[in-house]
Amino acid sequence: MQKPLPRQTPQALNPPANVIEPYTFFETVRDHPFQGLDTALNLRNAWWLSDAALLAYSSEAAVKSAFKAAGISGDVAYFHGLSSTQAYVISMPDAVVLSFRGTQVDNFWSSVLDFAVDAQFLPAPDSHGDLVHGGFLAALGEVWPQVAAHLSAEQARSPRPLWITGHSLGAALATLAANLCCDDPSLRLQGVYTFGSPRVGDSAFGANIRVPVFRFRNDSDIVPHLPLGLLFRHVGSLQFVDGAGHLHSNLTSAMELMLDPGAHFLSPKEAATLQALLRTGKAFEFPLPGFLADHAPINYVSALLSAREGPASSGT
Repeated sequence: MQKPLPRQTPQALNPPANVIEPYTFFETVRDHPFQGLDTALNLRNAWWLSDAALLAYSSEAAVKSAFKAAGISGDVAYFHGLSSTQAYVISMPDAVVLSFRGTQVDNFWSSVLDFAVDAQFLPAPDSHGDLVHGGFLAALGEVWPQVAAHLSAEQARSPRPLWITGHSLGAALATLAANLCCDDPSLRLQGVYTFGSPRVGDSAFGANIRVPVFRFRNDSDIVPHLPLGLLFRHVGSLQFVDGAGHLHSNLTSAMELMLDPGAHFLSPKEAATLQALLRTGKAFEFPLPGFLADHAPINYVSALLSAREGPASSGT
């Protein structure tokens, strides 16, 4: 069942997904259940996990309500950091899913614009001695001890495949968490699906992640091109959704390099102008520029729902 794209305005695209009208999470999940043992690129799982990543922008009560309404049985544990980090774990009979929330919900687009021009991307060594984005590492540290303890207890109670997902900042945290999970085989990490992920660490980072990482990028989304500079690299294979909605799977690094010249980069002045416009009420009625609209988590869900339904993909 394909859905039309929402209006490409700040209000319609702002998470959580029920800003304007109620949104049904995991719609048709009874016909398309999550397949936790499949470690190949699976568009059903990609859609399911993109919805789980979008749901992470919701409140704890809304997360639990969404799973209940969809008929997905499982126990939900919600985790709050000292500042803004949030995540939840859904422990289902056949799989465990950890989903990280992206940037601040109450000022989502301004936060994205801040990230697009912020020069304070200081690297910090992780537990393996590799250099990673210091801000991402600190954000994960707010919740990781509690999350890791919960995952360990769940797997001790009933071993199941673990999957990790997230959008935007949540995608970066999902990648860092996967790196740590691979230190403990008892956590049974199976794979990672990320959406609109920024670059996370140096060229050595990610070698410890011995499970598939499927990294989705929606056309002109600005965030996957960040942080700028020579240090930071992406982890995992690129799954690229082009402007016509076609999925190009498992692109090589050379192919990914060909996509970079089309990236849009903002100057501080341009970002400040856009932020000022977004603060006016009327701005919420006008279209977002494509490089921002393509970053909206709802657009990732819509693209993957369409890809799941029809032959809209091309492999490499």
